[in-house]
Amino acid sequence: MCDCMTAHGARAVAHGARADVRCRAHGGSNAVPRKTAVVGAGFAGVALAFELLEGANARGTALDVTLIDARGIAGGASGVAAGLLHPYTPRGKIIWRGREGVAAAKRLISLAVKAEDALDVVLNARCDDADGGWRDSVGRNTGERRNDAVARAPGIVRPARSAKQGVDFRRAFNARLVADIEAFKDDDDDDDDGATCLTTAETLALCPGLVFTEDVLEAEARADDVGCAGALYMPRGVVVDAPRYLSALWDACSIVASRGVAGTRAMFRTATIDDVEALYDEFDDVCLCCGAAVHALVNADDVPVQLQGGHVLVMKPDDGALTTGILGTTYVAPLGTSRAMVGPTKEYDATVEDARRAGVADRASTRGARAESALRDLALRAYAPTSSWDVVQLKYGVRANPPRSPAGALPLAGRTKTRAGGRRRPWFVAGLGARGLVYHALLARWVADAMLDDDITAIPEDVRRDSAQ
Repeated sequence: MCDCMTAHGARAVAHGARADVRCRAHGGSNAVPRKTAVVGAGFAGVALAFELLEGANARGTALDVTLIDARGIAGGASGVAAGLLHPYTPRGKIIWRGREGVAAAKRLISLAVKAEDALDVVLNARCDDADGGWRDSVGRNTGERRNDAVARAPGIVRPARSAKQGVDFRRAFNARLVADIEAFKDDDDDDDDGATCLTTAETLALCPGLVFTEDVLEAEARADDVGCAGALYMPRGVVVDAPRYLSALWDACSIVASRGVAGTRAMFRTATIDDVEALYDEFDDVCLCCGAAVHALVNADDVPVQLQGGHVLVMKPDDGALTTGILGTTYVAPLGTSRAMVGPTKEYDATVEDARRAGVADRASTRGARAESALRDLALRAYAPTSSWDVVQLKYGVRANPPRSPAGALPLAGRTKTRAGGRRRPWFVAGLGARGLVYHALLARWVADAMLDDDITAIPEDVRRDSAQ
């Protein structure tokens, strides 16, 4: 793993842990930029780095952003994420700010794809990602994953696993249809994913081999007033290869920095942070986006997240076996033609130390063998054809789940005290839980505005936390 990323065009991003020489986007000025550290290179951290740089450019100010992570881009729970982007609860209702979050995420995904394509032309050295080498140190066009898309829109289906869930789908769809009609919306609206209900037969056409329970089939046959859906289907649902997306989004950070005023730059640093106060010896602002590791740096009462570990399998599907993403307690996410992510297990005794060993797990260990066996059983129940799929990797991550609120399980963002109790109050983003992909871009935009304008009220009250209050 390398300590740094390289930049685009006329500006080269400086290498190494620290550099005194400013790499300027436009020469001539001696302006000293504001220095900002973003700790954590997962969904929240990389997105925040991008939004900070883009926001600074819009304001005409110089900003020096250093992204810090001990394990590289997507080295933690974000690198284990299934990458199924959608705004729905298991009952088919739209989550808090769900459509807004999906739209913001799609924007960053689009920019990341464009950045990767642009840098393919000029780059001659790249680092490995934390996922084990879809590229190497001598060039991007290497590795079996290189021809797979960063993100695809094959659609996502959530099969009804009970008659009650199938009825809930119908009710939620009918309520949403009425609300959209009253708001004069149509299926072509940018924030509408065109979600609809499918019959069991229509669902099987998308996911051959899927098995429905008897109560779902019986409830569908009865054709009651509300009806029982076989599945909730999102034809515009996006499946994202999380490690590749985040690496490409960091590429976009380099490009945005190259367009900034003199002194603007984007740097990556491989380091473990155990003292937030010490960061202020070098940086003007600090934002903690380190997921489950946040409790190593701040008091748990100030950032009240619960840690949950989980293993996932990376599998090799049979040719043409599945193109549509499958949601559920166990998901099956097809990542291109040669890989699918299946999981997760749910392990509620996770610790900060567990979070630090996220990544590829040892299948031969007792813990790994147990997790793989459990995942094989879960996969079989979720989608029977997985019984013939080969296992490529076993991966492990720990996510930070937020507390419940009247609006649901919402992420947290704001300012907090350090564990040392010093006078510094770092910014933070935490508690993305299972919804990191849908919320990361939205949170990054709000927190970037708050940091750049020193105005915590830029963060909506529903998710805002301020330890000074």
